[in-house]
Formats: sequence, C-alpha cells, structure tokens
Amino acid sequence: MERRNKRIPLRHQKSKVLAGTLLILFGVVFLAERMGAAIPKWLISWETALIAIGFVTLYKHYWKKIWGYTLIIVGGVFLFKDIFPGRIDDGLIFPLMIILFGIVTISKGTNLFQKKKFSGHDVMFEEVEDISSDDFISTSTYFGGVKKNVVSKTFKGGDFTTAFGGIELNLTKADMEKPININSSTAFGELKLIVPANWRVESQVTCIFGAVEDKRSTINNIEQENIRVLTLTGTCFMAGVKIISY
Repeated sequence: MERRNKRIPLRHQKSKVLAGTLLILFGVVFLAERMGAAIPKWLISWETALIAIGFVTLYKHYWKKIWGYTLIIVGGVFLFKDIFPGRIDDGLIFPLMIILFGIVTISKGTNLFQKKKFSGHDVMFEEVEDISSDDFISTSTYFGGVKKNVVSKTFKGGDFTTAFGGIELNLTKADMEKPININSSTAFGELKLIVPANWRVESQVTCIFGAVEDKRSTINNIEQENIRVLTLTGTCFMAGVKIISY
C-alpha cells in the first residue's frame, strides 16, 4: 500500500501534463480555425471536449473510473451523430443515455470498476455535506454536489474533478503551515472556494469558455507575515470558479 501511495502524486502530475498538452492542441486548432484554416468543426466541439476530459480522467485514475468511459461514450455518440447525420435515430439517443446512466448508478452502488481510494470520495447523483479534518482532500463529483467544511490546521491542498455538478469548499476554519495548491478540473459545473480574509489566492487556471471570479473586496490592512497563499491550478471548461470571503 505504501508503494502505491508514493506513485499517486506522480500519476496526478503526469495527468496534468496530459491535460495541458490537450489544451495546447485545442488552442492551436482553435486559433488556426479563427485564422481561416479549414478545420473540421468537430475538432473544437463540446463533444470532443467531453471525450478529452474522459480520457484524462481514465489516465489519472488508472483506467478504473467508469465515469471516464461514460464521458467518452456520450461525447462519441453525439460526435458520430454530427459527423454522420442520419446514421443514428435521434429518438434512440436519450433512452440509451438513461440506460447508460442506470448502469453507472448500479456500478456505483455495487462498487464495480472502483479502485481503493487514497483519499476523498466520489459523488454522483446526490448532494453531500460534511466536515473534514483531512490535510489533503481529493473528490470527484458527477451530476451531484459536495460541500466540505475543512477544519484542518495543517491543510495541504486538494484535487477536485467536477463534471455537471458543483463543489463548495469552505476553508474559513482551516489553516496552513506553508503555501498550498488546489488543482481543479471543472466542466459544466462550478467550484466555489470560501477562504479566510487574510488568504491570498493566485489563479493559474486555464479557462475555455469559462471564468475564475474573485468576489472578495481588496484587503489593505493585513500584516504581510499573516498572509496565507493558495495557488489555484487546473482547467475550467464551460464552467466557473468563484472565490469569496465572509
């Protein structure tokens, strides 16, 4: 078990490189299309984005995340429909999607396709709220919502994946010993960070048809040595990241 835990950060780091590479390729193709190049529309479609997100999710979790396969299937079906119109009966798509989501729900309930978690949990089709004292949090949310109130005084960051859902991370009762990083992959959803007023948040998130909004007012009277630094990284596709303080 100890050996596997040592492999996890490296795997996550490689998944970030993979996601960044795919984003660069997407940007290059998108730029070429805007400059007049004859680029097929499907290359810069939301269906292709779903397939890419599913692929990165599978790679990150050792090809054992059924939701990665689900995103690829959904994106692939609609992409095939767009490229080859008339080949698929439109009336069959949504019943098939319902069946697919039913299979996914059963797999979640019976722990099929699930690997042992090193931290955190997955949420699908439900709303979860809890208090966490973990120093590092890893959570994936699909068609659901998660609210976490973090109380750790040695918080070291987190890794979050959100697709068609939302995550709210309340850090007002948390503290850190050194600068931390929160990595987030958000698609068709929202990540909401509630941070103490004396924390500085530095965003390095790559947004595609999305935005990172810092709703906090500027704070001028804070002692420099009391400032905590949180760096936010990851991707935001057709989604939003909101930062607020109470």
